[in-house]
Amino acid sequence: MFLTAVIATAAIELTTLPTQAEQHWVGASAPSSQVVWLGSTTGTIARSTDAGATWQYFKPANDSLQFRDIEALDGNHAYALSIGDNGDSRIYYTANGGQNWTLRFRASSNQFLNCIDVSSRNEAWVYGDSLENHWDMVRSADGRNWMMARNTVDSPPLPDEGGLAASGGCVRFNHDTWAIGTANADTARLLVKRSRGIRFKAIDTPMPAGPGAGIASVWPLAEDDVILAGGDLNNADTAPRLMRYQNGEFSLLPEPELKGALYSLTVIERADRAGDMLVSNPNGAAYFDAANNEWHPLTDANVWNSVCSSNYCYLVGKNGFVGRLSLDELPLNQ
Repeated sequence: MFLTAVIATAAIELTTLPTQAEQHWVGASAPSSQVVWLGSTTGTIARSTDAGATWQYFKPANDSLQFRDIEALDGNHAYALSIGDNGDSRIYYTANGGQNWTLRFRASSNQFLNCIDVSSRNEAWVYGDSLENHWDMVRSADGRNWMMARNTVDSPPLPDEGGLAASGGCVRFNHDTWAIGTANADTARLLVKRSRGIRFKAIDTPMPAGPGAGIASVWPLAEDDVILAGGDLNNADTAPRLMRYQNGEFSLLPEPELKGALYSLTVIERADRAGDMLVSNPNGAAYFDAANNEWHPLTDANVWNSVCSSNYCYLVGKNGFVGRLSLDELPLNQ
């Protein structure tokens, strides 16, 4: 039986921000209240230093690269991950606000990298589809030296186990914990470890599994407390799509009235919004008010990702869509 939440009738307003209309934004990072970075599926990266009012646009390489994930440390330093086969899975780095980009890692022709995250200590993990019965991840301890990581999970991959590169959220570092969500195999699994741990622990989950199904986005609150979002991209009615792993048990969370698998998950890390969440997919986006157990529809735009700073949340997607939500203007939790 699934938990239910009230669908709020009072609208939360998004401010639509102007960007290049031809872009399909997927990667997003907001390292501060004013700085936002975006990555598109046509090789473009955008940066704003005024909370999305104006943008600069960059091309690290060519139009064919899909920058599905971007992780910015601040307004000058950022890593951008492109996905794809035949060497299109690459990691670029800038140290001067996007003016110049350095290729830090290029995958082999049969490698497919899905998502990246970078810790505050500049350690990075990149999750890739498994290959020839071994894990195919990439790790950097310092952001400069990158190496393959094939023996970093406590069990081998399942047949066809890989990831969903829908929003760049399938690997995340938070609260001194690394978490990864897997997909495409007969079981969707959660991989989790502490920051100084040697190996990830693989945990079977009740999330939908199989080709095109699994965990699209993870959010660790602790080593034994992780929020999961995902579903089946091929079957819009498959559930569950949102759950919590806590102390060895899985519990279902209230789901929004959004049809289809959930692509992105953002947990609001503010004391006055404790437990609040954002989710999105090509059918729209919704905001969960935890204190009142209410889902607020935000938009029916084609939204692939969301990211929050201390003051703003940004939602990005197709046709150049970028929406900004002011957390300071939300009603106080009661």
